[in-house]
Amino acid sequence: MSNHLPLSVTSLNSRSSAAIESQVLPLGNDIVSQIYKQSVPDFAAMALDRLHGSLYASPRYLQLSDPEQIPPNTWVGYRSGEVVGVLLFRIAVKRAIVLCEVITLDALQINAFAASVFANFSGLRHIAFNAVSLSLPPTSLPAQFYPFSENYVLTLPASTEAYLAMLGKSTRQSLRGYRNRLLRDFPCFSWNTYTCDELSVEQQRELVLILQGFKRESMTARGKTVAIDATETLHFLTIAAESGLFGVAKVNGRICAGAFFCRIGDSYVMLLSASDPAMSVYRLGLLTCLWSISDCIRQGGQQCHLLWGRYQYKHQLLAVPKRLYRLIVYPSIMQMVMQPLTVLWIFVCGRSMRSIQWLQNYLKEDKNSGWQFFYQKY
Repeated sequence: MSNHLPLSVTSLNSRSSAAIESQVLPLGNDIVSQIYKQSVPDFAAMALDRLHGSLYASPRYLQLSDPEQIPPNTWVGYRSGEVVGVLLFRIAVKRAIVLCEVITLDALQINAFAASVFANFSGLRHIAFNAVSLSLPPTSLPAQFYPFSENYVLTLPASTEAYLAMLGKSTRQSLRGYRNRLLRDFPCFSWNTYTCDELSVEQQRELVLILQGFKRESMTARGKTVAIDATETLHFLTIAAESGLFGVAKVNGRICAGAFFCRIGDSYVMLLSASDPAMSVYRLGLLTCLWSISDCIRQGGQQCHLLWGRYQYKHQLLAVPKRLYRLIVYPSIMQMVMQPLTVLWIFVCGRSMRSIQWLQNYLKEDKNSGWQFFYQKY
């Protein structure tokens, strides 16, 4: 456990080797592909966490989310003998479904993966990706894609001092003011940081339940509802018990705010952050996020993923939105033409999302609170 005064503002198990089938294909670019059918080798699982730092691409989380516990297929891409890409996928109804989400892919990786999958699994109509960031869309095969959400990502500097210096001057002044007011009114306030080994499973569960209660109360006060999925919460707690980082704020021994993250590779993913709505006047929720991010820096994290949801505090704390796309890749123009319903559906979804995004950008500058509610909701 580490006790800081509030910052001043100065693997899925692979089957036996006999079950592994692979084929190495040079693909006209510098990536060489290999596919393991119904198996996730340990080295590939470790590489997935290292490459993406995404909870929703982590083999451990995907294992927990799969009630059938059937190992998916694994694609591994190599460049000069080094692993530069890993994707997990399943084959269902003549299409390949990529399981890894909230990751960034470039055109070379997508092209190499698609060419390898189409070569190894005959009769596929298309490959479906969900929630991927595209540095460049695929170029060698016909494809459709559209943005539908975003993941807010904060690249972490080497020290908390460097991070504070990066914040805007007005943000630093506001945070200092909130902190000083909080400590003046509650001299016994404390913020403590714990790794997963320093809190029992029961303590972790109790903290999460309290924070979920704060989140529910806060959303209700704003006229919104929050759906808390019990199964997903259980998965989060399982992951957090293995690689979690917890921040706990207390006044007179009572928990009044907190956050918990899980570490995936060199990245931290915020699973929950909340504060007692009764202390909103101190902007305790914003301070909690600031202190939690600082804790991630102290633990050597390289990135902090704040996930989706357009909230001003994410911009204040310098998180940058990375668009998440739905992407369909077809093996040929002929196959694309033979799937008019899929093509039309993706086209309609894309046009609808573009219309919503245009409206959001227009309403973002609107001062009318009713329009601002629409902007926050969608």
